[in-house]
Order: sequence, then C-alpha cells, then structure tokens
Amino acid sequence: MKAAVGLWRRMCLVAVLGSVLAACATQPTVRRPPVDPALVKGNILRLADAEWNAFGGQTVYLDGGRERIDPVGTWEDERRGAARVAAYWRSVEEDWSGYDCDKPWSAAFISWLMLEAGASPESFAPSGLHADYLRLIARNGTEPAARFVLRDARLYSPRPGDLICATRAGARIAAYYDIPDGTPMHCDVVVFNEGGRLESIGGNVRNSVSKTVRQVGPDGLLPMTGDRPWAVVVEVRYP
Repeated sequence: MKAAVGLWRRMCLVAVLGSVLAACATQPTVRRPPVDPALVKGNILRLADAEWNAFGGQTVYLDGGRERIDPVGTWEDERRGAARVAAYWRSVEEDWSGYDCDKPWSAAFISWLMLEAGASPESFAPSGLHADYLRLIARNGTEPAARFVLRDARLYSPRPGDLICATRAGARIAAYYDIPDGTPMHCDVVVFNEGGRLESIGGNVRNSVSKTVRQVGPDGLLPMTGDRPWAVVVEVRYP
C-alpha cells in the first residue's frame, strides 16, 4: 500500500513539474513597459553616449580622406566589451558575443539602443540585420503617425537622433526606399550636425562602439564620396 501511495505521489510530482516547465516554455517574451514618446529621442542620445563612454570613448576622425583614432577604446573581444556586445545580441534573440569577431553586430547595437530608448517594436523591428528594420520602416513610413521615416541621404540633412545608413560589401540599392532583403548595410545614430561637422555613434566601428567625426557641407548633407556610400537617413519623428 505504501509503495502504491509513493508511486502515485511521484507520478503527481512529475506531472506537476511537467506542467510548470511547459508553461514556462510557452511564456511570451516579456515586453518592456511603454515609454513616454516625449522621452524617446532624448533616451536614444543619452544611451548612445553612455555606451560610447562605456567602450572608452573611442573616436574616429575623418578629414580629407585620412583617418585618425584618438583615443583608442575598449574593443569587442575584450572582456568588458564582449559582455556589452552579448547584451546587444540578446535584444535580437541571438546568442553571440564580441568574441565572435566574424559576426557583425552594428545592427544589434542599433536595435538594442532603440528598444532601450523606448521605441515600440511595432515601429522598429529589432534585428541583427539593418535591412530588416529598414524594410519595416519603408512599409510603415507613409502612415501619418509613423515614428520612423526613410529619407534620401542626398537630399535630407540628418538631425541628432536620426540614423544614417550606408550599403557595404559592394552592395547597391536602386532607391533609398527600396532595400532588398538581406542587403548588407551599416547604420550610425547622429549625435551632432552643425557648422560643417557631423558626429555619429555606431557599433562594430573599428571593433568598438565608436564616435565618428566627419566633415559635411554647410547644408549638413552627408558627402556622397566620403568614407561610406551613404544611401538612407532614418528620420526619427519622436519629439
């Protein structure tokens, strides 16, 4: 009798544990609480600056086709840097780190930045590929309440909080609003654009979160013959 009771108890315990594990496995991803839209753009700039400083403030100066890095900061494959890169990857549900030096993480950085700042996943789709969230913005950008809108980099002067995006690895796009799936790209967030000087912060720039300082025209437009083939500006319409 005792053996039968003990067996019954063990079976019940296994059933309960199985139910708990199944429930945990089916739990939806925890969503961040909504953020006041008036705070989002300020959060983008604050967080970008904080991550840049956390990586040692590495700064890339571009002038007349020459590049100078001063200071050199923490790199992706150093312990402090890799831990932060891993957090960026987790925001796009990928299990990589800065030690995986062959995995470009600039899109994961931008995705982490936007989500932490409070951008809604409906308007900004986090991804390890820039083309993914840019394609969503292209689809939704015509909505009157759109928070992100694609602009032609040749005609639109980016403002702090906007993203500047270029193709890479020899890729080309037919138009700024027509980005083929999987197009290799790179995007930075603009933090300053005045007096012919544009500063932007991006991930996986010279193996770090770096600020890049480049000269632009008096109109603030990106140079089309500069260090990158700029194609798209993402206007961030949060107040």
